[in-house]
Amino acid sequence: MDVTDRSSEGEGPEPPAQPPIPDYEPPVGELRGPQLRRTLSVITIAWLFGSVWATAVAGTPVTNFAKALGASNFQFGVLSALPFIASLLSLPASLLIEATGKRKRIFLWGLYFQRLMWFPLALLPLWLVWLYGESAYAPAMAMFLALIFLMHAGNAVGGPAWVSWMADIVPDRARGTYFSRRRQWGILTALPTAFLVGWVLDHNTAGGDTFNMLWWCAIVFMAAGVFGTLDIALFQWVPDIPRQPQRGLRLLRAWREPLKNRRFLWFAGFVATLVFAVSFMGQFVTLYVMEQTAGGGSAGQVNMITQLMLIVAPSAAQLLVLAVWGRAADRMGKRPLLIISALGLVPVGLGWCFLTPQTVWLGYLLSAGGAALWAGVEVANFNYVLELSGNADQANNNARGGSAYVAVNSVIINIAGCLGGLASGAIAEALRDWRWQTAWKTFTHYDVLFILSAALRLVSVVIFLPHMREPDARPTREAFRFMTANIYNNLLSAVLEPLRYLGLVKRPSYDPRARDEE
Repeated sequence: MDVTDRSSEGEGPEPPAQPPIPDYEPPVGELRGPQLRRTLSVITIAWLFGSVWATAVAGTPVTNFAKALGASNFQFGVLSALPFIASLLSLPASLLIEATGKRKRIFLWGLYFQRLMWFPLALLPLWLVWLYGESAYAPAMAMFLALIFLMHAGNAVGGPAWVSWMADIVPDRARGTYFSRRRQWGILTALPTAFLVGWVLDHNTAGGDTFNMLWWCAIVFMAAGVFGTLDIALFQWVPDIPRQPQRGLRLLRAWREPLKNRRFLWFAGFVATLVFAVSFMGQFVTLYVMEQTAGGGSAGQVNMITQLMLIVAPSAAQLLVLAVWGRAADRMGKRPLLIISALGLVPVGLGWCFLTPQTVWLGYLLSAGGAALWAGVEVANFNYVLELSGNADQANNNARGGSAYVAVNSVIINIAGCLGGLASGAIAEALRDWRWQTAWKTFTHYDVLFILSAALRLVSVVIFLPHMREPDARPTREAFRFMTANIYNNLLSAVLEPLRYLGLVKRPSYDPRARDEE
């Protein structure tokens, strides 16, 4: 399993996994030496299978399956909202983890359930349509939504346990490097998977036969379920780190502290507005890209192009900038990062209006740019919540709200994402027949959603961020220069490194990367 957010402008933000609770007792069975290295290798190998699952079920297969079942625009909105609705279960799951300390067992039950759910997801709606024909499309779609919710619920239960468990296994000093490299290894299987899924759907679903589309999407779901289950099965060989059971109800009693903290409430307003705005995109970007690609004469490659645009390009972009965002958060502060990333997301949201059958190439830039900027929001959000959770004040014996800040932040994000998905579905359904013809293009409900999303992103910055105080933060302009210099150095190193290995270019006596590692 990989808890790193793989969100993009095409998919909408995945609900963030809850960070490890900052005030738990030190692990008793800490791993060291060869045992630690073997364990980390198993976790990395597991993600080679997990990346196949995550890539195969993202992008076009779910959208095509819902389209074949006759999903309405509102139901596509519900489909975008379901991960957020299900993630509200992470709060009682966290209480269960704290009360029992059985992190490995809770993770295995929750994630086995999630991965195995892709078999009934594939077969039950298909079986209903096979039995009753077109009259079964509506109940089959309702069944599909219910099964999708249950699938996401499994992750909501097992995800927090995984994060807490991994926090005790992976040493503090190596977490950033280890998880970034783990993601890089996952790209090795994600890229061919994205190509293969697009190719399979493009070459086997031509002709508009809806049952044929359902059948091939079901095959993709079940194949992904096999790889996803193998991912979780490998964790059977990962040692369980003992954890002292605690009284989980103290988390609920601590909720009053963050709700009285004005600094946190302004930050929460920003995060909620931004997540609400970004969740407007969700499934609708996938639908829009598929329509524009088909309209541009690439009807036989719709799924392939969509997979590349909404999965491969965002993954590559995030791998390029994640380390830079992390260094900037440590050195420049969180507030300037939120300003840079959120303001950058405004033109990205508006830019989807300019995607036409003649400018499909623009989608790659928007999808990659949106993913890279959203990574900055995630990094700043995670670090800011940990700071408010008490880490920054432990020297003064002031733990503030402790894990309550983590829980409240998670609830706010998921409620905002849920409402955003439902609102976008309602708007799209109400405007499904609206058209505005211009010499350039025909504007539809998609463009309304994109414009509203961009406007709300701007509102989140203008209204809320001026009230977010961070005394130690550097000026935004300085943070921007720091970011661009680091990205330039990374790109230059990536281009020159193969030449250095071949001896065509000498390695400089001063390596620009050394400054960042000091």
